[in-house]
This record gives sequence, structure tokens and C-alpha cells, in this order.
Amino acid sequence: MDIPDQTSTEPPLWSLRRLDEAVGVLALLVIVVSILWGIVSRYIFPQPAAWTYELAILAFSYLVFFGAVAGVRLGTHAAIDVLVGALPERWQDGVRWFNYALLTAFFVLMTGLFVWQAWTSRNVHTIALDLSRSIAYAPLAIASAGMLVQHLIVERPWRPRTHRIVDSII
Repeated sequence: MDIPDQTSTEPPLWSLRRLDEAVGVLALLVIVVSILWGIVSRYIFPQPAAWTYELAILAFSYLVFFGAVAGVRLGTHAAIDVLVGALPERWQDGVRWFNYALLTAFFVLMTGLFVWQAWTSRNVHTIALDLSRSIAYAPLAIASAGMLVQHLIVERPWRPRTHRIVDSII
């Protein structure tokens, strides 16, 4: 019995096109290992590792923001368009353009605010790891810029929206 080779057009996880997913996977691994080490150190060693919670929180923010970049790129964010679908076609076009402009402005604002926050907090350090707070905010600025770029690439308000991932429609 021959099993046909299934060739995937999806690039490997560690490629530049899927960097957002790779950062999310690494962040998830850091969260799991960090929390696991925190539990082990609390019950086995006389002095628990205080840095594990801080590292897990930092990695969680990376996971959320870079996961959001992947969500924008893949079109997997929930699309609730029942009300918009009931509107006339001309109004639907207006709502599509409004959403496009609103999300573009939002991503630009988030990028700018995170850049500003990373710059202003560069001399503030975390308690347990003594890391600059810029390590927490600079990647969030990069992820917000990534969401902006993916939004500009993926969304096309001048043509009808086609859902690539049908499971994301509510």
C-alpha cells in the first residue's frame, strides 16, 4: 500500500516567514520550564527560585503579542460580522474601510507607545532578574509593528473579505 507524499507549502517553523510563531513557541517553552523549575525549587530546595515567576510573566507577554502577529497573518482572529452582513453592500464597504483605517491607526499607536515605553524604561530594572524593562517593552513594539505590517499585507478593504480559516467565523 503506497501512501502518497504530502507536500506542505507551509515553510518550516524556523523560517523568517513564520518568525512570529517561532517566538511564540519559544516563549511557551520558557513559560513551561520556568514554572516547572519554580515548583521543583519550591518543594525540593531550601530556597525557591524567585526569578521563575518574573521570567514566566515576561515570556507570557511575548507569547501573547507574537501570537497576535501570527493571528493577523493567518486570519485566525474571531470575525463577528452578523450585523455587518445584514447591512446593504455600500454600508459593508464603508465598515470595511473604517475597520481597516481604525486597525491601522491602532497598530501604529501601539507601536509608538511601546517604543516610547521601552525608551523611557531602559534604566528601570526588574526585581528578581535585574533586567532592563526595555527587554519587556521593545519586543512588544516589534510585535505591534509586525501586526501593522501583516494587517497592511493581509487586509484588502477594496475587495470582499474572504475568510481563510473558516473556524474563526462566529
